[in-house]
Amino acid sequence: MAFIFISRSNVHARYYKKLIKQLSFNCTLHIMGVPRLGALKYLKIASQVDFNKVIANQLLRKQARNSLWSNAVIIKVYTMFMLCVERCRFAKYYDLLKSESPEALVIWNGNKLPNITVCMAAKQLGLTTYFYENGLLPGTTSLDPSGINYAASLPRNSQFYLNFDKANQLPFSAPELIPRINHKKRCQFDAIELPERYLFVPFQVPHDTQIACYSPWLKSMEALYDAVVASVRELADPNLKVVFKEHPSWHKHYAHLYDKDDVAIFANGNCTRELINGAEAVITINSTVGLESLLLDKQVIALGLACYNIDELVLHASDQATLIKCLEKLQNGWQANSIVRDKFFTYLKHVYCLPGVWKECTTEHVEAVEKRLTQQDTFAQLSQKES
Repeated sequence: MAFIFISRSNVHARYYKKLIKQLSFNCTLHIMGVPRLGALKYLKIASQVDFNKVIANQLLRKQARNSLWSNAVIIKVYTMFMLCVERCRFAKYYDLLKSESPEALVIWNGNKLPNITVCMAAKQLGLTTYFYENGLLPGTTSLDPSGINYAASLPRNSQFYLNFDKANQLPFSAPELIPRINHKKRCQFDAIELPERYLFVPFQVPHDTQIACYSPWLKSMEALYDAVVASVRELADPNLKVVFKEHPSWHKHYAHLYDKDDVAIFANGNCTRELINGAEAVITINSTVGLESLLLDKQVIALGLACYNIDELVLHASDQATLIKCLEKLQNGWQANSIVRDKFFTYLKHVYCLPGVWKECTTEHVEAVEKRLTQQDTFAQLSQKES
Protein backbone atom coordinates (compact mmCIF):
# COMPACT_ATOMS: atom_id res chain seq x y z
CA MET A 1 0.00 0.00 0.00
CA ALA A 2 1.45 3.37 -1.03
CA PHE A 3 0.08 6.90 -0.91
CA ILE A 4 1.64 10.00 -2.42
CA PHE A 5 1.06 13.38 -0.78
CA ILE A 6 1.65 16.34 -3.11
CA SER A 7 2.01 19.91 -1.89
CA ARG A 8 3.78 23.17 -2.39
CA SER A 9 6.42 23.99 0.23
CA ASN A 10 4.01 25.44 2.78
CA VAL A 11 2.20 24.74 6.04
CA HIS A 12 0.41 21.77 4.49
CA ALA A 13 3.74 20.17 3.53
CA ARG A 14 4.98 20.58 7.10
CA TYR A 15 1.83 18.89 8.37
CA TYR A 16 2.20 16.03 5.88
CA LYS A 17 5.80 15.44 7.03
CA LYS A 18 4.68 15.09 10.65
CA LEU A 19 1.73 12.90 9.65
CA ILE A 20 3.65 10.52 7.37
CA LYS A 21 6.17 9.75 10.13
CA GLN A 22 3.31 8.41 12.27
CA LEU A 23 1.40 6.41 9.65
CA SER A 24 2.01 2.66 9.58
CA PHE A 25 1.95 2.26 5.79
CA ASN A 26 4.17 3.46 2.96
CA CYS A 27 3.74 7.14 2.07
CA THR A 28 5.84 9.64 0.16
CA LEU A 29 5.71 13.43 0.03
CA HIS A 30 6.38 15.27 -3.22
CA ILE A 31 7.11 18.99 -2.95
CA MET A 32 6.20 20.95 -6.07
CA GLY A 33 8.75 22.99 -7.97
CA VAL A 34 11.31 20.76 -9.70
CA PRO A 35 10.57 19.96 -13.39
CA ARG A 36 10.71 16.40 -14.73
CA LEU A 37 12.37 15.53 -18.02
CA GLY A 38 10.00 12.57 -18.38
CA ALA A 39 7.10 14.99 -18.76
CA LEU A 40 8.12 15.71 -22.36
CA LYS A 41 6.72 12.41 -23.61
CA TYR A 42 3.28 13.24 -22.19
CA LEU A 43 2.88 16.73 -23.65
CA LYS A 44 0.72 15.32 -26.46
CA ILE A 45 -1.70 13.85 -23.91
CA ALA A 46 -1.66 17.15 -21.99
CA SER A 47 -2.49 19.10 -25.16
CA GLN A 48 -5.80 17.23 -25.41
CA VAL A 49 -6.91 18.15 -21.87
CA ASP A 50 -9.52 20.92 -21.56
CA PHE A 51 -8.34 23.64 -19.16
CA ASN A 52 -10.96 26.24 -20.13
CA LYS A 53 -13.02 25.91 -16.94
CA VAL A 54 -9.92 25.82 -14.72
CA ILE A 55 -8.52 29.02 -16.23
CA ALA A 56 -11.95 30.71 -16.25
CA ASN A 57 -12.35 30.03 -12.52
CA GLN A 58 -8.84 31.31 -11.87
CA LEU A 59 -9.70 34.52 -13.73
CA LEU A 60 -12.87 34.94 -11.65
CA ARG A 61 -10.78 34.70 -8.50
CA LYS A 62 -8.28 37.27 -9.79
CA GLN A 63 -11.05 39.64 -10.94
CA ALA A 64 -12.49 39.59 -7.42
CA ARG A 65 -9.16 40.95 -6.17
CA ASN A 66 -8.42 43.51 -8.88
CA SER A 67 -10.52 44.94 -11.72
CA LEU A 68 -7.44 45.02 -14.00
CA TRP A 69 -8.05 41.32 -14.62
CA SER A 70 -11.27 42.23 -16.45
CA ASN A 71 -9.28 43.87 -19.25
CA ALA A 72 -9.83 41.92 -22.50
CA VAL A 73 -6.16 42.04 -23.55
CA ILE A 74 -4.94 40.89 -20.13
CA ILE A 75 -7.49 38.06 -20.14
CA LYS A 76 -6.35 36.86 -23.58
CA VAL A 77 -2.63 36.97 -22.76
CA TYR A 78 -3.12 35.35 -19.35
CA THR A 79 -5.32 32.60 -20.80
CA MET A 80 -2.71 31.70 -23.43
CA PHE A 81 0.08 31.76 -20.85
CA MET A 82 -1.80 29.64 -18.32
CA LEU A 83 -2.83 27.13 -20.96
CA CYS A 84 0.85 26.53 -21.69
CA VAL A 85 1.78 26.37 -17.99
CA GLU A 86 -0.99 23.97 -17.03
CA ARG A 87 -0.33 21.65 -19.96
CA CYS A 88 3.30 21.40 -18.84
CA ARG A 89 2.21 20.88 -15.23
CA PHE A 90 -0.26 18.18 -16.27
CA ALA A 91 2.46 16.36 -18.24
CA LYS A 92 4.83 16.55 -15.25
CA TYR A 93 2.37 15.03 -12.78
CA TYR A 94 1.09 12.51 -15.28
CA ASP A 95 4.71 11.33 -15.56
CA LEU A 96 5.29 11.41 -11.79
CA LEU A 97 2.12 9.52 -10.89
CA LYS A 98 2.60 7.00 -13.68
CA SER A 99 6.17 6.25 -12.60
CA GLU A 100 5.40 6.16 -8.84
CA SER A 101 2.19 4.10 -9.30
CA PRO A 102 0.72 4.97 -5.88
CA GLU A 103 -2.51 3.47 -4.64
CA ALA A 104 -3.90 6.96 -4.11
CA LEU A 105 -3.07 10.66 -4.23
CA VAL A 106 -3.59 12.88 -1.17
CA ILE A 107 -3.86 16.62 -1.78
CA TRP A 108 -5.23 19.81 -0.25
CA ASN A 109 -8.58 21.17 -1.55
CA GLY A 110 -8.17 20.21 -5.21
CA ASN A 111 -10.26 23.09 -6.59
CA LYS A 112 -7.47 25.65 -7.01
CA LEU A 113 -4.34 25.89 -9.09
CA PRO A 114 -1.88 24.27 -9.05
CA ASN A 115 -3.49 21.34 -7.20
CA ILE A 116 -6.46 20.99 -9.53
CA THR A 117 -4.15 20.15 -12.44
CA VAL A 118 -2.47 17.44 -10.37
CA CYS A 119 -5.93 16.01 -9.62
CA MET A 120 -6.79 16.04 -13.32
CA ALA A 121 -3.67 14.01 -14.10
CA ALA A 122 -4.55 11.54 -11.33
CA LYS A 123 -8.11 11.21 -12.63
CA GLN A 124 -6.91 10.47 -16.16
CA LEU A 125 -4.70 7.71 -14.74
CA GLY A 126 -7.63 6.27 -12.77
CA LEU A 127 -6.10 7.05 -9.37
CA THR A 128 -8.18 7.56 -6.25
CA THR A 129 -7.67 11.03 -4.78
CA TYR A 130 -8.27 12.04 -1.16
CA PHE A 131 -8.98 15.73 -0.63
CA TYR A 132 -8.03 17.56 2.56
CA GLU A 133 -9.74 20.66 3.92
CA ASN A 134 -10.56 22.34 7.21
CA GLY A 135 -13.35 20.47 8.98
CA LEU A 136 -17.06 21.26 8.73
CA LEU A 137 -17.27 21.35 12.53
CA PRO A 138 -14.95 23.36 14.80
CA GLY A 139 -11.88 21.36 15.84
CA THR A 140 -12.14 18.86 12.97
CA THR A 141 -10.60 18.07 9.58
CA SER A 142 -12.13 16.87 6.30
CA LEU A 143 -10.52 14.06 4.27
CA ASP A 144 -12.83 12.95 1.48
CA PRO A 145 -12.29 10.76 -1.61
CA SER A 146 -14.96 12.68 -3.55
CA GLY A 147 -13.97 16.28 -2.92
CA ILE A 148 -14.57 19.19 -0.58
CA ASN A 149 -17.35 21.73 -0.11
CA TYR A 150 -20.23 20.92 -2.50
CA ALA A 151 -18.24 18.02 -4.00
CA ALA A 152 -18.02 16.30 -0.61
CA SER A 153 -19.47 12.80 -0.34
CA LEU A 154 -22.11 13.80 2.19
CA PRO A 155 -25.48 12.18 1.40
CA ARG A 156 -27.99 14.81 0.19
CA ASN A 157 -31.05 12.67 0.87
CA SER A 158 -32.84 13.60 4.09
CA GLN A 159 -34.06 10.01 4.44
CA PHE A 160 -30.45 8.87 4.90
CA TYR A 161 -30.16 11.00 8.02
CA LEU A 162 -33.59 9.97 9.32
CA ASN A 163 -32.41 6.35 9.09
CA PHE A 164 -29.01 7.05 10.65
CA ASP A 165 -28.47 6.05 14.30
CA LYS A 166 -32.13 5.16 14.82
CA ALA A 167 -31.42 4.07 18.38
CA ASN A 168 -29.97 7.52 19.15
CA GLN A 169 -26.83 6.00 20.66
CA LEU A 170 -24.43 8.64 19.34
CA PRO A 171 -24.39 11.83 21.43
CA PHE A 172 -24.06 15.26 19.87
CA SER A 173 -23.98 18.72 21.38
CA ALA A 174 -23.28 21.90 19.46
CA PRO A 175 -19.58 22.84 19.74
CA GLU A 176 -18.43 26.30 20.69
CA LEU A 177 -18.15 28.45 17.57
CA ILE A 178 -14.70 29.91 16.94
CA PRO A 179 -14.74 33.61 15.92
CA ARG A 180 -12.80 34.45 12.76
CA ILE A 181 -9.79 36.72 13.10
CA ASN A 182 -10.04 40.01 11.22
CA HIS A 183 -7.66 40.63 8.34
CA LYS A 184 -4.94 43.07 9.42
CA LYS A 185 -6.03 45.58 6.74
CA ARG A 186 -9.65 45.69 7.87
CA CYS A 187 -11.01 48.81 9.55
CA GLN A 188 -12.35 48.58 13.07
CA PHE A 189 -16.13 48.89 13.36
CA ASP A 190 -18.27 49.50 16.42
CA ALA A 191 -21.19 47.20 17.14
CA ILE A 192 -24.53 48.71 16.14
CA GLU A 193 -28.01 48.40 17.58
CA LEU A 194 -29.78 45.77 15.52
CA PRO A 195 -33.30 46.15 14.10
CA GLU A 196 -36.13 44.30 15.81
CA ARG A 197 -36.72 42.04 12.80
CA TYR A 198 -34.10 41.14 10.23
CA LEU A 199 -32.56 38.53 7.96
CA PHE A 200 -28.83 38.01 8.35
CA VAL A 201 -26.65 37.76 5.23
CA PRO A 202 -22.92 37.10 5.73
CA PHE A 203 -20.61 38.11 2.91
CA GLN A 204 -17.99 35.61 1.76
CA VAL A 205 -14.43 35.94 0.46
CA PRO A 206 -15.18 36.84 -3.18
CA HIS A 207 -12.15 35.12 -4.72
CA ASP A 208 -12.69 31.86 -2.83
CA THR A 209 -13.47 28.69 -4.78
CA GLN A 210 -16.82 28.56 -2.97
CA ILE A 211 -17.83 31.52 -5.16
CA ALA A 212 -15.80 30.76 -8.30
CA CYS A 213 -16.79 27.08 -8.47
CA TYR A 214 -20.00 26.67 -6.49
CA SER A 215 -22.03 29.85 -6.95
CA PRO A 216 -23.63 29.60 -10.40
CA TRP A 217 -25.78 32.74 -10.33
CA LEU A 218 -24.08 35.05 -7.83
CA LYS A 219 -20.45 35.80 -8.69
CA SER A 220 -19.88 38.81 -6.41
CA MET A 221 -20.99 40.21 -3.09
CA GLU A 222 -22.63 43.10 -4.95
CA ALA A 223 -24.77 40.55 -6.80
CA LEU A 224 -25.64 38.88 -3.49
CA TYR A 225 -26.61 42.23 -1.97
CA ASP A 226 -28.82 43.19 -4.93
CA ALA A 227 -30.55 39.79 -5.09
CA VAL A 228 -31.43 39.69 -1.40
CA VAL A 229 -32.52 43.33 -1.13
CA ALA A 230 -34.70 43.08 -4.24
CA SER A 231 -36.30 39.87 -2.98
CA VAL A 232 -37.04 41.29 0.47
CA ARG A 233 -38.65 44.34 -1.12
CA GLU A 234 -40.99 41.97 -2.98
CA LEU A 235 -42.35 40.81 0.38
CA ALA A 236 -43.72 44.31 1.07
CA ASP A 237 -42.91 43.96 4.78
CA PRO A 238 -41.77 47.44 5.91
CA ASN A 239 -40.53 46.20 9.30
CA LEU A 240 -38.22 43.52 7.90
CA LYS A 241 -34.60 44.58 7.37
CA VAL A 242 -31.53 42.84 5.97
CA VAL A 243 -28.35 42.87 8.04
CA PHE A 244 -25.13 42.24 6.12
CA LYS A 245 -21.68 41.59 7.52
CA GLU A 246 -18.45 41.69 5.54
CA HIS A 247 -16.18 38.66 5.81
CA PRO A 248 -13.49 39.32 8.44
CA SER A 249 -10.82 37.60 6.32
CA TRP A 250 -11.41 39.87 3.30
CA HIS A 251 -9.28 43.01 3.37
CA LYS A 252 -11.50 45.20 1.19
CA HIS A 253 -14.64 47.04 2.26
CA TYR A 254 -17.95 47.49 0.44
CA ALA A 255 -18.44 51.14 1.39
CA HIS A 256 -20.37 51.76 -1.84
CA LEU A 257 -23.11 49.47 -0.49
CA TYR A 258 -23.35 50.84 3.05
CA ASP A 259 -26.03 53.43 2.24
CA LYS A 260 -27.33 52.06 -1.04
CA ASP A 261 -30.76 50.97 0.25
CA ASP A 262 -32.60 51.76 3.46
CA VAL A 263 -33.77 48.15 3.85
CA ALA A 264 -30.13 47.08 4.28
CA ILE A 265 -27.78 47.61 7.23
CA PHE A 266 -24.13 46.62 7.68
CA ALA A 267 -23.11 45.31 11.10
CA ASN A 268 -19.39 44.71 10.58
CA GLY A 269 -18.61 45.33 14.26
CA ASN A 270 -21.15 42.89 15.67
CA CYS A 271 -20.36 39.32 16.67
CA THR A 272 -21.51 36.79 14.06
CA ARG A 273 -23.13 34.58 16.68
CA GLU A 274 -25.15 37.55 17.94
CA LEU A 275 -26.27 38.31 14.39
CA ILE A 276 -27.34 34.69 13.83
CA ASN A 277 -29.19 34.46 17.14
CA GLY A 278 -31.22 37.61 16.53
CA ALA A 279 -32.14 36.86 12.92
CA GLU A 280 -35.43 35.45 11.69
CA ALA A 281 -33.39 33.47 9.16
CA VAL A 282 -29.94 33.39 7.58
CA ILE A 283 -29.34 33.74 3.84
CA THR A 284 -25.97 32.61 2.52
CA ILE A 285 -24.42 31.51 -0.75
CA ASN A 286 -22.68 28.47 0.75
CA SER A 287 -20.74 29.80 3.72
CA THR A 288 -19.80 27.87 6.85
CA VAL A 289 -21.98 30.47 8.57
CA GLY A 290 -24.85 28.44 7.12
CA LEU A 291 -23.65 25.43 9.12
CA GLU A 292 -23.15 27.58 12.20
CA SER A 293 -26.70 28.91 11.82
CA LEU A 294 -28.07 25.37 11.64
CA LEU A 295 -26.11 24.53 14.79
CA LEU A 296 -27.88 27.45 16.46
CA ASP A 297 -31.25 26.15 15.21
CA LYS A 298 -31.89 28.92 12.67
CA GLN A 299 -33.66 28.59 9.33
CA VAL A 300 -31.24 28.84 6.39
CA ILE A 301 -31.63 29.70 2.71
CA ALA A 302 -28.66 28.62 0.58
CA LEU A 303 -28.24 30.48 -2.72
CA GLY A 304 -25.30 28.49 -4.05
CA LEU A 305 -24.16 24.89 -4.15
CA ALA A 306 -23.57 23.89 -0.53
CA CYS A 307 -22.76 20.54 1.05
CA TYR A 308 -25.72 21.11 3.38
CA ASN A 309 -28.27 21.58 0.56
CA ILE A 310 -30.48 18.82 1.93
CA ASP A 311 -34.27 18.72 1.70
CA GLU A 312 -35.93 19.45 5.05
CA LEU A 313 -32.66 20.92 6.38
CA VAL A 314 -32.40 24.15 4.35
CA LEU A 315 -34.25 25.99 1.61
CA HIS A 316 -32.33 26.36 -1.64
CA ALA A 317 -32.72 29.11 -4.23
CA SER A 318 -31.02 28.77 -7.61
CA ASP A 319 -32.34 32.08 -8.97
CA GLN A 320 -34.09 35.30 -7.99
CA ALA A 321 -37.64 33.99 -8.43
CA THR A 322 -36.94 30.94 -6.25
CA LEU A 323 -35.40 33.14 -3.55
CA ILE A 324 -38.64 35.13 -3.35
CA LYS A 325 -40.59 31.86 -3.02
CA CYS A 326 -38.24 30.70 -0.25
CA LEU A 327 -38.80 33.95 1.64
CA GLU A 328 -42.55 33.51 1.26
CA LYS A 329 -42.22 29.99 2.70
CA LEU A 330 -40.45 31.46 5.72
CA GLN A 331 -43.24 34.02 6.09
CA ASN A 332 -45.70 31.13 6.11
CA GLY A 333 -43.84 29.37 8.92
CA TRP A 334 -41.49 26.92 7.17
CA GLN A 335 -39.22 25.14 9.64
CA ALA A 336 -36.32 22.76 9.13
CA ASN A 337 -36.89 19.18 10.25
CA SER A 338 -35.22 19.10 13.68
CA ILE A 339 -34.56 15.35 13.44
CA VAL A 340 -32.78 15.72 10.08
CA ARG A 341 -30.77 18.58 11.57
CA ASP A 342 -29.70 16.63 14.66
CA LYS A 343 -28.85 13.49 12.69
CA PHE A 344 -26.91 15.49 10.09
CA PHE A 345 -24.64 16.95 12.76
CA THR A 346 -24.38 13.60 14.53
CA TYR A 347 -23.20 12.08 11.24
CA LEU A 348 -20.66 14.87 10.78
CA LYS A 349 -19.25 14.43 14.27
CA HIS A 350 -19.16 10.65 14.54
CA VAL A 351 -18.64 9.58 10.91
CA TYR A 352 -17.60 12.22 8.41
CA CYS A 353 -15.27 14.65 10.17
CA LEU A 354 -11.85 13.58 11.42
CA PRO A 355 -11.19 14.61 15.02
CA GLY A 356 -8.63 17.32 15.65
CA VAL A 357 -7.37 20.38 13.82
CA TRP A 358 -4.90 19.14 11.19
CA LYS A 359 -2.14 21.56 12.27
CA GLU A 360 -1.97 19.94 15.69
CA CYS A 361 -1.58 16.39 14.31
CA THR A 362 -2.57 14.66 17.54
CA THR A 363 -2.42 10.88 18.03
CA GLU A 364 -6.22 10.65 17.77
CA HIS A 365 -6.11 12.64 14.54
CA VAL A 366 -3.37 10.47 13.00
CA GLU A 367 -5.27 7.28 13.86
CA ALA A 368 -8.41 8.69 12.21
CA VAL A 369 -6.45 9.63 9.06
CA GLU A 370 -5.01 6.11 8.87
CA LYS A 371 -8.45 4.52 9.15
CA ARG A 372 -9.87 6.89 6.52
CA LEU A 373 -7.10 6.21 4.00
CA THR A 374 -7.25 2.44 4.56
CA GLN A 375 -11.08 2.47 4.43
CA GLN A 376 -11.42 0.93 7.88
CA ASP A 377 -13.67 3.55 9.46
CA THR A 378 -17.45 3.89 9.68
CA PHE A 379 -17.41 6.46 6.88
CA ALA A 380 -16.03 3.87 4.43
CA GLN A 381 -18.51 1.23 5.56
CA LEU A 382 -21.52 3.53 5.15
CA SER A 383 -20.21 4.84 1.81
CA GLN A 384 -20.00 1.28 0.48
CA LYS A 385 -23.59 0.63 1.57
CA GLU A 386 -24.78 3.82 -0.14
CA SER A 387 -23.03 2.91 -3.40
